Amino acid sequence: MKEHSGNSIAKGLAAGIAVYINQRGMDIPLHSINLDEIQKEKEAYLQACAKSAAEIKEHLGAHSMNKNEMEILSSHLDILADPEIRKNILAKILEEYKNAALAIDEAYGEAIDFFSGMENQMFSQRAADFKDVRNRLLRKILKLESDPFALLGPEAIPIFHEIQPSEVSLLNKLGVRAYLCEVGSYTSHAAILSRALSIACVGAIPELRKQIHEGDHLIIDGELGLVIQEPDDEALEFYAQKLQIQEMISQKQKSLREDPAFTLSKRNITMTLNIGIPTEIDMVEELNADGVGLFRTEFLFLSRNNLPSEDEQYEIYHNLARKIAPKILTIRTFDLGGDKLAHSIDSPKEDNPYLGNRGIRFSLAHPEVLRTQLRAILRASALGNVRIMFPMIIDVEDFLQAKRVLKSCADELYEQGEKFDYDIPVGSMVEIPSAAISSESLARECDFLSIGTNDLVQYTLAVDRNNDIVNRYFIQHHPAVLKLIRLTITNAKKHNRGISICGEMASLKEYAPLLIGMGITELSVNPSSYYDIKRVVRSCDEELDRLVENCDFSNTLQEIDNLVYHTLKPYYSKKGAN
Repeated sequence: MKEHSGNSIAKGLAAGIAVYINQRGMDIPLHSINLDEIQKEKEAYLQACAKSAAEIKEHLGAHSMNKNEMEILSSHLDILADPEIRKNILAKILEEYKNAALAIDEAYGEAIDFFSGMENQMFSQRAADFKDVRNRLLRKILKLESDPFALLGPEAIPIFHEIQPSEVSLLNKLGVRAYLCEVGSYTSHAAILSRALSIACVGAIPELRKQIHEGDHLIIDGELGLVIQEPDDEALEFYAQKLQIQEMISQKQKSLREDPAFTLSKRNITMTLNIGIPTEIDMVEELNADGVGLFRTEFLFLSRNNLPSEDEQYEIYHNLARKIAPKILTIRTFDLGGDKLAHSIDSPKEDNPYLGNRGIRFSLAHPEVLRTQLRAILRASALGNVRIMFPMIIDVEDFLQAKRVLKSCADELYEQGEKFDYDIPVGSMVEIPSAAISSESLARECDFLSIGTNDLVQYTLAVDRNNDIVNRYFIQHHPAVLKLIRLTITNAKKHNRGISICGEMASLKEYAPLLIGMGITELSVNPSSYYDIKRVVRSCDEELDRLVENCDFSNTLQEIDNLVYHTLKPYYSKKGAN
């Protein structure tokens, strides 16, 4: 028996037989075509497009399809019909005398290279969607009918170099419960779809192909990022019991659905969700959450190459607001930078975009982008309980400048006779140390504050959270970070403003007691963590408040470690519901 550690991409437990999926590159013919072959190659390309579109539409018509799956496959239809790529392919055939397969490979290769080169991992992962569509077309053109998935079933653990979203969809149809991949990211489209379909995945196992052989018996522990190779009887028994226990916990946690998120000291904690894909809105009703504490609108770019229009955005926002009304829908304006929109907006290249023209800075530098979004949000506010939140705010002047643009949009809509909530709540993200230090002046002007701990930790400790080399320095409960959080909470309460945490800390049960003890009144969490955090909320008592209140966070990191992982452990270590 051997154990292999990798990255947890999607949680879950499964056992099965290792099967390597052959993803060898296709043999693309490199020859030029004659003048009399142009029409034939053009028709071959157009027929491949038509057949591919028909396949995708057939899948979209499947009644059993998950909504996230439908969202991603719909994006593939958009890519397939992209007028710029189609124009590029036809030009390569008609003007450069390239065969259809080569034209497709080159045109899609250019788009893949563009997205792969983006700094932000969320956008760079879009390259996988373009690869998926390209490969689908090439299989049609090259008449490659062999199916590497033909022998897969519920007992298989397929192993990929890099998996495409449509392949995740196919695994789900085949009943596959887990897979491994050599290359993959937690933020990729395939990863998002895997979590939505509850297919466990572990990625980035060192020397995977040297370690694991086809036909090996495997146990996949997606939660721990662990793979057990050729498990012995003891391991099999352990994981059989773990699976049974997890099912019992899951059923018990669901009983929390109707229970209020009150602490034992009768403090109400508003519990909202973080979402990035519109179809995730269904989780508000499924979990009985208090609404959406963070809608990351930049995720709208996952399935497109250009900026969505005002009407397109309005349609999305108004559907979300109407669906969960009267519950809260907090819409964060685009947290974007020029590196992500170079194809749509003329922006100079930045050596360090994380410290550059991004978030509210980018929106203010391109007021047409901000005004389009704010008008769409305001129009949607007539149909529900909508809040607006600005990202990357550094101080009150930053916030007031953004709010002036909002006021101008509101006045414009009023003159046009449009309905909207003129008193729409407007808040600020606190994710930069200067915003936390300036939180009193921000609290005077904002209707609410929301602490984004992911960036707050990154900027406070000068550590790139996506860099494995310095990952050990990314300490979310570092005393410096906690001091900034406490200062922000104190100033929000001083001016009677709502205060929430929407960063990763809110979704980690070991931090929930600490944050509640510090005085947080709203936790915006990932849907998968909702019941875990709600259970912790219902465990908190007056003793917790006393323990945290007596800590001034001038302590050493070791002392804070002791507080979080020892003193407060009884509040989050119990299993199941209260």
